[in-house]
Formats: sequence, C-alpha cells, structure tokens
Amino acid sequence: MNSRDLPYLICEVANVHGGDGKYLNKLILEYKKIPYQRKGIKFQVFKPDTIALPDFEWYPVYEELFFNENDWLSFIKDAETVGDVWIDVFDVYSIEILNKNIDSIKGIKLQASVLQNQEVFEALSQTDLFEKIIIINVSGFDVNQVALFVERFSNISKEIVLQIGYQSYPTEVADTGLQKISVLKAAFPNLKLCIADHADATSEFALRAPIYGVLLGCEYIEKHICLSRDISPYDKYSALEPEQIKLLCHEIDNAHKATIGRFIKKAESDYLNNSIQVPVLKRDVKAGELLSYADFVYRRTAQSGLSFDEIKAVQGKKCVLNKGRLANSTIKISDYSPAKIAVIVACRMKSTRLPKKAILPIVGVPSVELCLKQCTGINGVDNIILATSDLDLDDELVNYTLSEKAVIWRGDPDDVISRYLGACEKFNVNVIVRITADCPLIIPDIIECLLDSHFETGADYTAASTCAVGSSGEIINVSALKKVAAHFGRADYSEYMTWYFQNNPDVFKINLVDLPDDLIRPYRMTLDYPEDLEFFNDFYSQYYKLHGDKVARAKEVFEILDSNPQITSLNSHLTLKYKTDKELIDVLNKKTKIYFRNDDIKT
Repeated sequence: MNSRDLPYLICEVANVHGGDGKYLNKLILEYKKIPYQRKGIKFQVFKPDTIALPDFEWYPVYEELFFNENDWLSFIKDAETVGDVWIDVFDVYSIEILNKNIDSIKGIKLQASVLQNQEVFEALSQTDLFEKIIIINVSGFDVNQVALFVERFSNISKEIVLQIGYQSYPTEVADTGLQKISVLKAAFPNLKLCIADHADATSEFALRAPIYGVLLGCEYIEKHICLSRDISPYDKYSALEPEQIKLLCHEIDNAHKATIGRFIKKAESDYLNNSIQVPVLKRDVKAGELLSYADFVYRRTAQSGLSFDEIKAVQGKKCVLNKGRLANSTIKISDYSPAKIAVIVACRMKSTRLPKKAILPIVGVPSVELCLKQCTGINGVDNIILATSDLDLDDELVNYTLSEKAVIWRGDPDDVISRYLGACEKFNVNVIVRITADCPLIIPDIIECLLDSHFETGADYTAASTCAVGSSGEIINVSALKKVAAHFGRADYSEYMTWYFQNNPDVFKINLVDLPDDLIRPYRMTLDYPEDLEFFNDFYSQYYKLHGDKVARAKEVFEILDSNPQITSLNSHLTLKYKTDKELIDVLNKKTKIYFRNDDIKT
C-alpha cells in the first residue's frame, strides 16, 4: 500500500486544552511527531454567545475554552508547517476565523447539531469553499435527511465527506454506528466516508474501531488526541497503539455489537436533541404574527421548542401566534392557534368614471354581489365582510350583502386601513384577504394559492407577482396593518393599500408569488369604465349559459375568455391609473414610505 492508499487521519484536538494556550502549543508539537504521512489536525473554534445562550449548561465552559483571533492565527500557522489544518464550524465566529485563515485550511467539519443552522449556512454560502473539503457528521439523521444536506452543501464545495460517530462520555460500543457505513455507501456511492469513534480510550476497542471503519469502507479517520488524560479537563480521548492479537476474538465480538442495531440509537438521538442548535427568536413578536426563517437565529439552549420545519408545518395549517413572545425564546406548539381569516371587500358609491358602479347590474346582478359571490368560493375563509364608509352616500350598500352571506362594516370613508382595522377588531380577524368591490370576477383558485403560500412562508404581505388585473387580491396580517396605522396615525392614501407594504420591504416580509401558468392571463377583469361593464356582461352571459349561477373557477373562466377574443378586446386598451400616472406613483412612493422612528416600528 503506497501513501495515497492510506486512510486520511484527522487528529481532533477538541477541548483537551481547557482554554490553556500553552497546553495547546505543546499538543501541536506532539502532533508534529506522529509518524503518519496523510494527516491533519482539527481545531474546535467557537464563541460562547454565538454557539449558545447563557442558559445552556455548558455556557461557562465555552467561556473558559474561548480563544481570540490572534490566538487562532498563531495556532494555525504553527500547525500547518507539518500537516493539514481543519476547523470544526459551530457558529458564525468559526466562519470568521475560517475566512481570516482560509489559505491555511484544508477543510471544515460540521457536527450534526449545526446542519440545520440557517445562520451558519448563510455565512458559509458567502465563503469560497469550493476547493475545500466539507465533512458532514450525520449522527441522528435518517438517509432522506442526509440526502437533503448533501444537496445543500454540494452547492458550496465540490467534495463532501459523510462522517459517522457522535461523542458521549464515553460512547458505548453498541452506539459506535458501524452499521451505517454500508447504508451510506449504497445511498451515496460517489461520496467518501469518515469514521469518528469516541470509545473509552482505556479500552481495546478504542484502537480497533477505526480499523473496522476502514475495512467497511471509510477513507477518513477522525481520532481525538491529548497530552495526558490525567491533566485534561475535557474530551479525555486519544488514539492508542495497537493491542496484541490475543485480544482479537474479544474485538470480533465487539465488532459484531458495533455493526447491528437500528440506524438511530436512542442515546444518539438524545445527544442530538440535547445539543442541537434550535431556532430562537431574534426579536419580540406579537400575537397574530406569522414567522419566517428571517425571524430566527440558531442557538443551543435549555428551552424546548419547535424546529423551523415544524414551525412551517404548523403555519401551513393556517395557524398564527396566539400570544406575544420575547426575543431569545423558542416557539412551542401551544403558541399557535387557528387563524381567523376574513375576506374584506372595500366598497364605496363615490365612483366618478362609472357612477354607482358597485350596484350596476351585470346580467341582472349588482356588481358588488357578483364580487361577494365569487368570494364565497374561497376555501378556508371564516368571514366575508363588506367594508364601506359611514357616510349617508353609502347607506344603500347595506342592502347588497348577498342575502347576508356577507356582513357589513362601516368606518372611515378615506382611511381604508382604519376601516379594515375596525372590521378586524369587531370580528376578531387575524389575517385578511383584501378585495376591492370593482372586481366582480375574483378567482377563488388564485386566492387559495396565495393563502397557502402566505402561511407557508410566514409572510406579512402576500400578492401574485403576475396575474390578470382584477382576478386576485392580497393577503395581509392584521398585525402588519396595525404597524402601518401605528406609524402613520392616519393613512390617507390607503385606498392604494398595496404601496404601504410593497414600498417597505425592509419593514414587512413581502411574499410575491409566481402563480402556476394556468392561473395567469393578460386580461383586464376590473370594473372602472363603460367598456369594462360591457366586458362583464358579455362574459357572464356566456358563463351562465354554460355553467349556471355557480361560483366561477379559473378553468371555467379562462376557457371562455381564451376562446372569445371579442370579449377580451372590449377593454384591453384601458390602463390602471396607479400603474401609469407618474405623478401619482411619485406621491405614493413618498407618502407610503416608513422611516424608522423607534424600535417599536422596526419590530
């Protein structure tokens, strides 16, 4: 066997130094003497407040073990003179040290407890690691989860190595995990494997386990080293010299124990659960909010809580926070309750271009009632609210609630956000579907798609990136509406409510959805001019002949419009003022912009 065929040996320093730099320098000297041609030394780099919260039981130890940037520069420069240097990445501080010493680093390792840390992944994505090796410890995860990690980190580095083995005190022989090697080789035939055993250093098995791993297909070995276990306060493990062949039978029995059993052992799972970095809030949140990955950092903590995938799953069932939570808190299932979702249709009688358009008949049915009827076809909605003003001019609209399938709410004639908030308080609403009454052909399929995406992404505001004018609406958290009201006091331009959100992406989590192709068309489906009225009369005449008076779904709507260009051409030349009037657009961009005045607005 030439040197290229030898397994690669990584000498893991871990924390045997106890924070003593002199000890670590002596250990580097001992590492230089190891008579092995393919070797590297690996350092564990972390900072207390970026790996854990102060409530974690090991936080004081992390403070004791901490080295600054200059210390690490010295250690790394010394070690690389006789071998490769590796870094264990635990947190963003690890990545800072990695970046400052990038030319001296052979590769990095990620423990299982770090793999779901979005904060770490984002930072690694900004680092040039393509020529570096990334070792991923997969203890505690099943094969499907491992595949996701491989896909994610393959975008960062061209060489991924999968590692088995987790550290307990000590790790029992039966929990060594050698049975995983054949599974991982079959599932990931193009990847190399590494064994990191943490057996009792006083046992014979501590010497033999790495050999078993190599025989089963591992090309990398990671082994802890120390000067003396008697003077090492932490991680008291080391590689030992081979034992005599007389113990082989005993080791064969041990090898049998190490290669059978379930893929994830209870102790291994417990270790992951006790050490995993979990999402904790980076800011205070209020009842009624939805959460996205941008709301979290990842830390080790004594608090129990949901993983981010679990949070997404709960919100995907259309639930919202039922109470406020403070920064540095985890999120629990009890923090969620089903959201109260309402369609709010804004309607006035003041139209000048097409007087009284809200009650103009379309094939004999008032326009606003056609809008409300389409809204009744939206699945997952608790209320439909017709929101008009408290002016005498709009008294007549109380008669157009679709036989009380919609409820009426009256409020401020000009501040539409104030009017909406009044309705939300009255009917205990958490999330609104904003619809304007000049859209008598709202398509329920589109709204349902937006609602699903809104909850899945934890957005404040959701809209379609492209759709037929008048076919869609907007999904808005009531908590976001309250934030606008708190900032402006009176939102005089809230007839153009979209601007208050899309003009402030640094304040609100904006979610613009690319709809499926079958829900997108270039048609104009809004009522503002006589040509629009003609469009809707012609459409509904065709629709009622084919489908009766049931709620129109996308397939039925677009089959008619796609095959009848004489209908769509009636109003295709018309434009939307808020998209073409530069003076209006400039005013809206200025008047709806939120400028931070205090921390409350930011949160």
